[in-house]
Amino acid sequence: MRRTVLFLVTSFWAYGELAIATEFAQRMAGTGFRPLFLVPPSHRRLIANAGLDYQVMVPGAGKINRIQLQDIQHVHRPALVVLADFMNYDFCDRHYGLSRADLSIFDCPIGTFDNFSWGRPGAWLDTYGFKAKYEADISLDGLAFRLRPCPLNNPLDEMSGPDVHAYPLLESTVDVPVAQRADVRRELGLTRDRPVVLVTGATWQRMHQAYPRVVNFVDASHRMLERLLSRLLEHADVLAVGPQLVFHDRVPDGFYPLGPVEPERFRRLIQAVDLHISNNIVSVSLHRLALRGIPSVVLMNSLTLRNGRLRWEGTTDRPLTDFARQVVEGVDYLYPCRMFPVGWYHFLHSLLADNPFTDVVPHVEMFDEEAALATVLPLLGRGPERDRLTQARETYLGALRKLPDVDTVLRQVTAL
Repeated sequence: MRRTVLFLVTSFWAYGELAIATEFAQRMAGTGFRPLFLVPPSHRRLIANAGLDYQVMVPGAGKINRIQLQDIQHVHRPALVVLADFMNYDFCDRHYGLSRADLSIFDCPIGTFDNFSWGRPGAWLDTYGFKAKYEADISLDGLAFRLRPCPLNNPLDEMSGPDVHAYPLLESTVDVPVAQRADVRRELGLTRDRPVVLVTGATWQRMHQAYPRVVNFVDASHRMLERLLSRLLEHADVLAVGPQLVFHDRVPDGFYPLGPVEPERFRRLIQAVDLHISNNIVSVSLHRLALRGIPSVVLMNSLTLRNGRLRWEGTTDRPLTDFARQVVEGVDYLYPCRMFPVGWYHFLHSLLADNPFTDVVPHVEMFDEEAALATVLPLLGRGPERDRLTQARETYLGALRKLPDVDTVLRQVTAL
């Protein structure tokens, strides 16, 4: 009889944590374990389409949700409980009425996905440029194990204890198939024989509207993205997946805003893609495409502006074009950012230092217009820059192959 692993998912606006959990759960087939999910209503369809067993929490109904936990313990007696996002679970009482104390109903090890090696020395959580006030409220105390997916965790990191289990985030890292590339291009209306650039974004990245200074920074960043894409459109067609962030007044020739895309369609359309641009280094889609052979770059920002002082954070000064300077002069606050628009510049610094994944995915400064273009353009076609990324990918995959698989990790954790 297979033993149940319960995955608790409480973040209803973000899908990255869900993707990490479902990827892990789908690889439990053929093991002595079976997954069961407890998810928000917003994730019902995605879990069902993934073919995974699930139950749904009721928003604002703490008593009902606690009864669900009790029922799961009584019926399934889980061998493990995994918090898909411990950072969010500690704040989910306002949405689902659940707390850490409610997990005491389970008589098994309780742990979490530790996506960022939480507790790294010197790391502090910067949100919109400021130290997060809620950081002190986030803790892994009392949790029995940590599952560390790579990427974004460093597969070469040896600073881990017996409760830490690094494993490859993705099961499949084979090259994206191109057998149907011509058909996909026709379906998308790509009639010219030009490279195709994919730009991705997520709905949660629009949850900053309550902060006027942040809105100005976001608008400035989108102007720089629009500028970069305008120049790329001279050489390539551009597909945009997710909320449309640019070209609101006029959609230029060669720009295709697709809006939100279902996973199955996304898996098909990437056959037409030659280069991927993301502004979120923690994006599972970014990791998936880069490790499956699609050259990818991530936009970041080290340019800061506070109290009228403009400077580059942690790097030498970079020249601004006239366009970039005009954009900067239109705002009064810029903050460093690796995960747009939240920030996490300092929080992710030590995680990325000496991390071989940074060789796979080049980082591009969004306000350094000329350097950004100089990095992206050579990746549109064959050449030494693409060859370098291919070699970096192979080196990284070699490191991943040395990590234990999901079945091994589960057996290690249940032996605690």
